[in-house]
Amino acid sequence: MNKRILALIIIAIVAFCVAACTGPAKDPSATDKADPGVKTGAPESTAGTSGPVNETPEPTETPEPTDTPEPTPVIGKDIDALIVDLEDPFSFTECACTYEYLGPDQPWLNIVTETGDNHIIFNFPESFTTEEYPIVAFKYRIGFGQSVRPTNHFYAVTTGGGPIPQDGWWADVKFEKDLDWHVAVLKLNELFPAAAGDWRALRCPTVDIIGGDYAIAWFGAFTSEEDVQKYDEEFSAAYKDKLVKAEPPKVEKTEAIPTLADKFDGTLIDFEDCYDGDKISEVDAPPFAAVTGLGISEIVEDNGSNVLKLSYDAFYCETIVKSGTAYTASFDFQNKASAVNFGGFIFGWSDEGDPNRDFFENNGLEYDSGGSLCGRTGIGVFFMGENKVKVFINVWDADKNAKSYIFTDIETPVNFNEAYSKITLDDDGKGSVTVTSGETVLFKVEYSDAGLSAAVGLNEQYYKSVKILGSDGTELCSTDNALFSIYKTFAFGARAHEMHIDNVQLKSK
Repeated sequence: MNKRILALIIIAIVAFCVAACTGPAKDPSATDKADPGVKTGAPESTAGTSGPVNETPEPTETPEPTDTPEPTPVIGKDIDALIVDLEDPFSFTECACTYEYLGPDQPWLNIVTETGDNHIIFNFPESFTTEEYPIVAFKYRIGFGQSVRPTNHFYAVTTGGGPIPQDGWWADVKFEKDLDWHVAVLKLNELFPAAAGDWRALRCPTVDIIGGDYAIAWFGAFTSEEDVQKYDEEFSAAYKDKLVKAEPPKVEKTEAIPTLADKFDGTLIDFEDCYDGDKISEVDAPPFAAVTGLGISEIVEDNGSNVLKLSYDAFYCETIVKSGTAYTASFDFQNKASAVNFGGFIFGWSDEGDPNRDFFENNGLEYDSGGSLCGRTGIGVFFMGENKVKVFINVWDADKNAKSYIFTDIETPVNFNEAYSKITLDDDGKGSVTVTSGETVLFKVEYSDAGLSAAVGLNEQYYKSVKILGSDGTELCSTDNALFSIYKTFAFGARAHEMHIDNVQLKSK
């Protein structure tokens, strides 16, 4: 038989069998008329079954209604201003920080600080002159325990240059730290008189503490303070239920304990192994180490020997000794040059995993070039020139939710500018410190009440009750919120303040 004829016969037989198994073809209109409660694609009756199928139809799931997006409020349409778009990543240039716009339920830019030269640059939507827009303003909120150190300034960025660390190109703003929202206003011609050219951007500091809570609700250039006020009123009215205050952290602290030594080894550092002109970064003098600010401190020959001329850098003991240890710290000292900013030593500072050891740097307690103080924690001794000494205690101000300090100025019989004097710090390890120059008592310290502080970012133990006493035992100042470490530490620091030190020794009793 012809193969083609045989194939046609086989196809016909298969088609007949399939038709017999499946029954008559289904009318497409039956699907259109089906019970709407039956899902499309439900199984049909099997072959040989007669009568209706007694299956309960599966109910159709009713889709949940989707929320209608809340329209973005139109703010400032009648105000002449250049408002930075906080949702546009091209609006920012960040350094040592990250940012995220959190809206619409949290209508602000959240900026998180990282390690380094932390700041963020806000780029305006177009360049402008100060004749067109003489004011820059922004609405901000600083979180619990945060601060912006004054040495991290605002810098102009114009077609003429910037950011430039020269007078007239930078300025400061006094930030409010009560956890609520505030408006900062910068009058450009007054604060940045040297900033030539059209304005393109403004470099702004972020808060100091790593992971800090810092928020910006709006940022822009305005023609007048009246327009700033009007814009803020419109913004606040639009988001009145969402501009909430920052909250204190709810997580309980876990105590941090640094790597501790049993004692100071008593090494004498006389710098005689160094060469005249060696920079501080080249000085090898363990257990002391250098942290450079400008790196301009160096070894010089003076008074018949090599000494460390310290200025805008730090020189600190890396050894941290157990609580309760009695020890002495001694060194030869002479004050040199002006004493507007900090120059002296710090003791009882915490470790807190801080690799920067910024004992030369302003800690945000005073403004730059105006009596800056140093050290995040501990007690600082600031040689202010001639026979005047400022002794200050870093504290936690619970009312302001911020670090602060208390201090006393002491007039001594010793003129520290005239000649070298031997300074000695004697800690009995039990609650008393005496600081002397030769045989003259400069001041005393009494400390007690060790425990964890409420200060944000500080998790070691501190003595909270600290008093500064005069040479005759008279109380000069005191606090119950001190940040005076229970561990024994010591460092020198100088910020734009020159001093000479020699024959440094820390020795446990």
